Amino acid sequence: MLKVLIVDDEPDICELIHKLIAWKELDLFSIGSVQNGVTAMEIILRQKPDIVISDIQMPGMTGLEMIEKAHQQGLQTSFIVISGYREFEYAQKAIRFGVEEYLLKPINKNDLNLVLRRLIQKKDSLQEQQDYARMMQGELLQKNTILRGNELRQTVLDCKRTFNTELFDFQPGEFLALVVHASLKDKLDLDLVTVSNVLENIVIRVRDRLQESYFDSEYVLDDCNAVFLMNYSESVHCSYRERRDLLQQLLREASVQYQNCRITFALGSPVHSEREIGLAVETAEQAGMLRLYAGSEHIIEHEVLCAKLPDKQSCVISMEQRKQLDQLIETFQAMQAVELMQAAYRKFQHSESYDIWNLFTVTRNLIMHIRDEVVALGLREENSPPLDDGHAVLSEADIHTWLANSDTIPELLSLLCTYIQEEISYCSALQRQRVSEPVRVAQEYVRAHIDRQISLDEVAARAFVSPGYFCTLFKERTGQNFSDYIIEMRVEEAKRLLRQTTHSINEVAELVGYSDARHFSKVYQKNVGVKPTAYRKIYK
Repeated sequence: MLKVLIVDDEPDICELIHKLIAWKELDLFSIGSVQNGVTAMEIILRQKPDIVISDIQMPGMTGLEMIEKAHQQGLQTSFIVISGYREFEYAQKAIRFGVEEYLLKPINKNDLNLVLRRLIQKKDSLQEQQDYARMMQGELLQKNTILRGNELRQTVLDCKRTFNTELFDFQPGEFLALVVHASLKDKLDLDLVTVSNVLENIVIRVRDRLQESYFDSEYVLDDCNAVFLMNYSESVHCSYRERRDLLQQLLREASVQYQNCRITFALGSPVHSEREIGLAVETAEQAGMLRLYAGSEHIIEHEVLCAKLPDKQSCVISMEQRKQLDQLIETFQAMQAVELMQAAYRKFQHSESYDIWNLFTVTRNLIMHIRDEVVALGLREENSPPLDDGHAVLSEADIHTWLANSDTIPELLSLLCTYIQEEISYCSALQRQRVSEPVRVAQEYVRAHIDRQISLDEVAARAFVSPGYFCTLFKERTGQNFSDYIIEMRVEEAKRLLRQTTHSINEVAELVGYSDARHFSKVYQKNVGVKPTAYRKIYK
């Protein structure tokens, strides 16, 4: 509903104009009428009406002066000028200030409402254009935000690529990457949604608190990390040390707020060229992984650790250790495999090499090697589902999450050992299940064909094993001969039929695979202790 103000120095004219307007039909709302330009201007500035119907000549301030002042204020108010003067100069001045509608006294009702309708249509059209422009601007901003984020994300995935700066407002100066790492203290409940929310809250706070300290910035979330890239100039903004102190304060605040998480800030080495943005990100990520050495819940600076730690040989598992591990896994020796890895990781834990950060990669590669090895050995399929007894293997996604959430070498070792134990446990259970498969097939076959004679050769063929092997395997797995199992199943089914049906003894005998009711009765009495007729009387 549009607001309308009527301005004329004659009250009768104001009242007449009010009566002539089709308020309901045009969906207009009156905010009143005034008799001088000064008061009208005050109302226009305060209430910002959509339409003002005004006379030209008025005391205090003419209609044209009022329109000129509103135009200078940048108001979106539309004016309809009403005058008894026919001189064209008034119309010319009004047009100069954007007035498109000019009515002469005496006012005609149809002319007035026609003019109002045209103004409303223009305003609706303008509003639609503005709404569309805002929508397009919003979509453009959203797409630009997505593209900026994707550009940084691609650099996180591949720090050697060339960074596309077209979407950014980078200026000559420094580029610094910050990695905010959050890990849950309770490793039994790894909820990445919680971690992601914590990271986003922290990195937005960093962005807002530092907004006066950089030209441009961008951030992305990556598992348990938020990577924040900023471009600044120490000659324009604060120094690296001041920036670090501010981050230290933010880290303390975050640690108090998110006490269920370990929060670590890792600063990469500053670079001075857009071509080196990948290096800024890479060194920040390395600093974040150096929490294995430096500890978590404080600021880790790449340059400081570079100067402090020697650049020794990277952490590796030797080929001999891998061969031993493969043999232990193949023979299902979980305890010995865990002890082998514990000895190797103890050596890493006492290393003071800058390259200790690559232990994350070593651990992941070792786990993936084990996954490939058990498949190559035929111990399980590549995508093996959980077994009936609940045994399962950690998925690649689970492994990735556990690695990202680890803060210490013992935590990495715990993940590796847990994986080894679960892999061996799964493969061992799968082997037992495979060995027991012929027995399960035979048992199901007997239950499905209990109403007829079943031969050993028939069942062995169904289970895809030889009769001799099947007999030995069945005895080993169940503790009874196959022939005794068949009798047991027939007797159990006969019990059910005697209790729950009205079949005759002869019919029950036939339903459980006996053509001779007298022989059935003897077998039943031998196994149950009473004849079938006596058993039925007990339950009837």
